[in-house]
Amino acid sequence: MKAQLVELILRGISHCSISTQRRLGNWLGRRLYKKQGRDYRVTTRNIEACFPDLSTLEQQDLVLKSLQATATVAMETPAVWFRGDKWLDRAVLGVENAELFEQAVQSERGVILLVPHFGNWELAGFWCARHRGITAMYRPPRMEFLDGLVRKVRKGTGDNKLVPANPRGVLAVVQALSKGGMTMVLPDQQPDIKSGIFSPFFGHPALTVSLINRLIVKTDPLVLIAYARRVDNGHIVGFCEPEEEIYSADPQISVDAMNRSIEALAKTAPEQYQWEYKRFRTQPEGAPRFYS
Repeated sequence: MKAQLVELILRGISHCSISTQRRLGNWLGRRLYKKQGRDYRVTTRNIEACFPDLSTLEQQDLVLKSLQATATVAMETPAVWFRGDKWLDRAVLGVENAELFEQAVQSERGVILLVPHFGNWELAGFWCARHRGITAMYRPPRMEFLDGLVRKVRKGTGDNKLVPANPRGVLAVVQALSKGGMTMVLPDQQPDIKSGIFSPFFGHPALTVSLINRLIVKTDPLVLIAYARRVDNGHIVGFCEPEEEIYSADPQISVDAMNRSIEALAKTAPEQYQWEYKRFRTQPEGAPRFYS
């Protein structure tokens, strides 16, 4: 019953115009800023650490814009989930470096799409999945009653396949890439301590997933960064190549190159990166706590 009520509310939001969704997101983000709760505190800590050259006023302006952008993602996502391809065609106003994606899709090699928490990452993922079947690992949401809904919308139609985020799922992704398939990974989520290595991100050690390097070594895929940047009246989907060293067999070299590539994208529109996430929660042994 609870899941049905949530779906009903989300479907209602999905039918709002993009301008209305963004007004709601900006209003909610401003409320979060004024409340100065958990999201405000984490965002402020991240921005102070990652942009130390900004003045206090500039940092606070970026905190507000980041909170508004993240709240706007929440308001936009229901339309991504429920409105279908025709809505997506209207919402995407253009594609940057489309040739990179077209070449990857047409190649016989597997493709790893890195989709950082930048812009509307849900929209970026859905746009890419329309053009080639994706095998992606899935971790159930914390609120169990949403699991069925999220599975349904993420899987979509066609050849998309969700696999569990465990060794069995990793094997399924390896098999898909080995056969020329595509997978999608959120590369800036903090993994379990046993599944990652520390790598600099905006000058600070960040526990970073090392699975992507293992997939690269095992399957020799093409790797692209995909994003959906928010612009007036819609979004621009785009692609860029990560630093070449991401293909290194050395996990540290590969992961460092990946983080530098994500950092470069985030700097193009830092207000659209999700600074509300505790990216530096786990620190190397002996280091002080990053978040108080």
